[in-house]
Amino acid sequence: MSKQVFTIKNEDSYFRLPDVKRVVKMGRGEHKYETIEIYAGFDIETTNIYQIDGWAAYMYHAQLSLANGSDTYVYFFRKWDQVTRFFDMIIDHYKLGSDRRMICWIANMSFEFQFMRRRFEWDQGEYDFFAKEERQPLKATYHGIEFREALSISGGSLEFLAKTYCKTQKLVGDLDYRIERNSKTILTDKEKAYCENDVVILAEFSLYMFAHYIRKYRKVPLTKTSMIIDKYKRNLRNLCKERDEKNHLSPLTSISEYQDYLMRCFPDEATYDMWFKWLFRGGYVHANAAFADVEVLCNMRDITSHYPGRMDLGYCPVTPFKKVPFKPEYLQNKCCILHVQFDQIRAKTSHSIESKNKVVAEIGAKWDNGRLIRADYLEVYLTEMDYKVYEMFYTFDVPPTVIECWIADRGKYPPYLLDVLNKAYKEKNELKSAGLQDSQQYAIKKSEVNTNYGATVKRLKRQRWLYTEDWELSEDIRDYDEEIAKQILLPQWGIWVTAAARFELLSMLHKLTMAGVVVVYMDTDSMKYIPSHKAEQIFKHYNNQIRRRLHNRRLRNKNFHDLGMFDIEMKDPETKKPLPVRFKTLGAKRYIYYDPIKEKVKATVAGMPKVAIKSLGSTPDEIFRAFNYYGYQLKPELSGKITTHYRDEPHDASIGRNARERDYMHEESSVALFDIPFTLTITDEYRAVIDEERMKRENAY
Repeated sequence: MSKQVFTIKNEDSYFRLPDVKRVVKMGRGEHKYETIEIYAGFDIETTNIYQIDGWAAYMYHAQLSLANGSDTYVYFFRKWDQVTRFFDMIIDHYKLGSDRRMICWIANMSFEFQFMRRRFEWDQGEYDFFAKEERQPLKATYHGIEFREALSISGGSLEFLAKTYCKTQKLVGDLDYRIERNSKTILTDKEKAYCENDVVILAEFSLYMFAHYIRKYRKVPLTKTSMIIDKYKRNLRNLCKERDEKNHLSPLTSISEYQDYLMRCFPDEATYDMWFKWLFRGGYVHANAAFADVEVLCNMRDITSHYPGRMDLGYCPVTPFKKVPFKPEYLQNKCCILHVQFDQIRAKTSHSIESKNKVVAEIGAKWDNGRLIRADYLEVYLTEMDYKVYEMFYTFDVPPTVIECWIADRGKYPPYLLDVLNKAYKEKNELKSAGLQDSQQYAIKKSEVNTNYGATVKRLKRQRWLYTEDWELSEDIRDYDEEIAKQILLPQWGIWVTAAARFELLSMLHKLTMAGVVVVYMDTDSMKYIPSHKAEQIFKHYNNQIRRRLHNRRLRNKNFHDLGMFDIEMKDPETKKPLPVRFKTLGAKRYIYYDPIKEKVKATVAGMPKVAIKSLGSTPDEIFRAFNYYGYQLKPELSGKITTHYRDEPHDASIGRNARERDYMHEESSVALFDIPFTLTITDEYRAVIDEERMKRENAY
């Protein structure tokens, strides 16, 4: 493939455009149009300036790639008027418009669009613009050029996108936005290589999307979740067709019948909101307060594909929920939604389970870093699995009162969902077995496996962001019934996936605790625990049970040998047994450990870039001492943490070290990225809980 770079200075600049070798027919019915197969990517470089009225940013270099599979052209620009003229020329050259389009990928549209939004007259059709939130556009169309965000599909940085989808890889380093530059600043060959490389990656990503998705399905996905949901729809159509051809006696032999079934099971709007406000809970993430701010030796285990495992091995509601008087036997044979009142509730162990933001009402509650220790009165909504977790970890002076109860029949997750999930899981493990876990195919399949869970908890979009010159929310809120008629998944399925994941993890915590094993930290699908022979026996027994359950579900292929099982996260390279590591936690999403294999301290601290942990000290001992419950602060230049400042009005600056180098810069709108300090603080309330639990632990010994 040939590649050329052109610097566009004015209308007389010499350049070439790639020929269109293929056109894809898109859409259906009245929404038909065609998309030219030109693989395009756009990116800008900016400089930050602190002005009297705050931070501002200015574009001093832009780059665009256009490719057709055999030729790749990269164009460099230094001024916005060069960019806008060039896009207008592209529109004219390729005869673009509402019925003939070109897709141009941008890595992170939230950034670039803030600079572009007042410089283009954006198309205002219903299908021309889409944003998932304010200032988070995923699609914006300018006279037939569809600017699309790439990272909403890859789910990671541009470096991650390149590793997953492209031959060209991200170069080490970037153009530092903290350095003052203007449109006259001469870039080095290395800096130009960064600019060129980034848009070549986007062009290669475009080629991948055309080859694997756009040509096949005649549409462009907005997110990786939407790609999985499209697979479900296609698989459902195929299954319905097979049933019809084989004359299977099934109550659901057509898409329309299945949609009728989903509509019957879907909750009304008020119930939908109630479920996600009070019933839905995410993964369980918490630290054992008795061992917070204490350095210990821990073994580490995590559950392989935890959520996919629960989808394969668990159950979900398969009939509409109906309100009934509560009976205890429902907990064993029905899917339940329970509105429960507890009096004089208190935790049995140093593990606190219920989250503060899921409590409907409480009196006299005490909290362990946002998790319930005790309360005089508590009111919550629970699934049957959450109710069983309460029975494991809390005690009550009087039996709980079930105020309201809804039940549905239990069943397996639908085959059109599990087929897609298991095909991806099987292919992922085949690649792993072949030693290709570092390959692009493996990264794609791994992402696809995990996205299946994300699809089940995808929320309905009932409001639409519109863009004129400012962000605004459409006053026409989408009709709820019309939106649910488009759905392929029930919201209760996602609720039961997460409930099952918590139940499995917390049931294991309960078994370990009852056996005297000390679990120090838990995070959704992982455990950090003090080494114990009993613990290893319990994990072995659990994995054997999962193996039998997989066998009973006919998942006997060797590629499912580890699905849903506890694996050793840190292994001894020779014995393959758990390798104890130095570990310390200060609460949920706040822990560090020393990796003895890579010989460095690793950190997971919410809001702090992982590399910043080395700023706490030059040795592991110094870092562990500095990481304590009194907290710490890292200066902006050490934290690696950045924030954004949006400027929505026109602004300008004269930038340069002297008159000869100075240039007048103007932006209609911008967003500045700048370094900020990172501060870790522990509340006095949580410190008191840590001290209290530590005293109990010390007295116990």
